[in-house]
Amino acid sequence: MSQPQATTMPRFTLKCMQVSIDLKLYPVVGMNIQDVMIGGAPDWIAPKQRLDFSFVMDLQGKERRLPTYGVVLSNDSRGLDIRYRPPTAQWRAILTKLLTDENAR
Repeated sequence: MSQPQATTMPRFTLKCMQVSIDLKLYPVVGMNIQDVMIGGAPDWIAPKQRLDFSFVMDLQGKERRLPTYGVVLSNDSRGLDIRYRPPTAQWRAILTKLLTDENAR
């Protein structure tokens, strides 16, 4: 009997989105509704560790921070991969709007 394969959702990047860990900003390499890959994060962050962080969005010159947390899946040369909890109940709608707005430019 074969194991069911985990489905992975496609990842995207947004020019207006970064992540803040310990008040330092890091680029988002790729993300989706449940996972985020962060570039240049500290190497002391270990897999299976809970990590508090914020999504930082630049919305027409205004910075908006949405705090959340997640569990570290991996931290290697590709980046820091986190399975996160959506910071707000409207997270899917926010991401959809940001993607639509960015693609319209």
